[in-house]
Amino acid sequence: VALKQVGMHECALKIGMNAQGYAVQNDDGNWVPLPFKEGHKGVSFHFGDFVQSLRRNVWDTCKNNVEMVQGIVTDILSETVSGQERVYGITYTRSSNYKVPSEPFLQGPDMPEEESSERVTITAKAPLVVMCDGGSSKFKGRFAHYRPAGQYHSHFVGLIAKDVELPFEEHGHVFLGQNGPILSYRLDPNEVRVLADYKCDELPKPEQLQKWLIEEVAPRMNPAMAKGVIAAAQDKRNIRSMPIAQYKATTPSTAGVIGIGDNANQRHPLTGGGMTCCFRDALLLADELHRIPDFRVADVAKMVEVEQQMHDAILRYSRRRYLHSSCINILSWALYSVFSNQLMRTACFDYFLLGGDCISGPMELLAGLNPSPSTLLRHYSRVAANGAYNVITLSGSYAGKNVDGSIKILTSEEKRRNAIAFFLSPRRILKAEYMLAYAVYVFAPLVVREMISIWRFIDPMDAFAIKVYKPLESSVMRMLHPKGGRPVSA
Repeated sequence: VALKQVGMHECALKIGMNAQGYAVQNDDGNWVPLPFKEGHKGVSFHFGDFVQSLRRNVWDTCKNNVEMVQGIVTDILSETVSGQERVYGITYTRSSNYKVPSEPFLQGPDMPEEESSERVTITAKAPLVVMCDGGSSKFKGRFAHYRPAGQYHSHFVGLIAKDVELPFEEHGHVFLGQNGPILSYRLDPNEVRVLADYKCDELPKPEQLQKWLIEEVAPRMNPAMAKGVIAAAQDKRNIRSMPIAQYKATTPSTAGVIGIGDNANQRHPLTGGGMTCCFRDALLLADELHRIPDFRVADVAKMVEVEQQMHDAILRYSRRRYLHSSCINILSWALYSVFSNQLMRTACFDYFLLGGDCISGPMELLAGLNPSPSTLLRHYSRVAANGAYNVITLSGSYAGKNVDGSIKILTSEEKRRNAIAFFLSPRRILKAEYMLAYAVYVFAPLVVREMISIWRFIDPMDAFAIKVYKPLESSVMRMLHPKGGRPVSA
């Protein structure tokens, strides 16, 4: 949707594979399809190809108005004016004989530079610097209020299986592993990506990772997929991993600079919400900045006004951003926690089987079509409540199966008798209580982390924020995490 608004949706369509929705498998091997809203579809692709497609589109559209430079940013420059620090540019290095390629972005995600024995350092000045260098940014701790994660949450371990068929083509697949979800989707006609959650903050040796993929991940999949995963895992070079961390959204602490996408904060990659959040960030920031008629003026007094307008725009962006980012982020972490807990994932599967709004609502949230925190809370609460109801009445997955393998449908009288017997079964009482308590235990901290911030009410770039709050916060974080946080890319 965000790409359509700026006329860039073809960047995904022309390089990817169509996706009509998701399919989720429960612990018994049964599937439930989760289609996208009518009139919408997704696309799965190699990430590098997509990035190149976006770059090529921007260059073809804007090359008469912009200058393209390929370099490595080494520093962000700032100065103190009237007691306030303000960013005014960057320094970067590039090859001394660099020239803009005649046909850029046609190969690979990184354009090769012309060979040179030396690199030169160049200063570029601008009234606004936008940081979009990911979760591992080395600059955001200096120019933003940022609380790094004390340790990694887990790792997503991936590989590419070749020449395999998915149970439901044109769908993303969620297999439920012993300790967490396994995600799979098609990249091209011959390749399927498989991502499995390794629930530990440190990865084992490559040989142990191979064994884990072959003995624990592959058996949770259908035979055709398992065969492809086992074949790919034989070569350690095929295995890739990505650390995952949780931390609060960053807020700029210095005027003249702002972060978007993963630089601002991250979510669990299970839902693939990173690009959705980034595009919405870009649109929202552009919406705030377009109100400023000129970014540069010769008159010093007028330039001060422009800088104040930019300050106000960045502040409005930071305070509006959480409306979409919090929903996307909370959904990713909540869904991960649900799929990692047997009772909750059974409740989630039963909720999907109800159909109607119980599928369309969550899928609109997942696709970023309706990033509404209230809608997310409504569906999440209903999943937990419906799960507890099924435990009380022994309905849904607790009702048993018919001869054909389908779940039994109980009559109202049978549910009534089971509900009465519920109060005589301590085990079922504890199960229902645990389910509801676990739902709150997962959701409440996510809401606090994503939606509650002092910077909704206080200017994060004023003297109090910089001279008092930030040093105090840094001292407290060093006490809590003496080894230091480790920001990672999602």
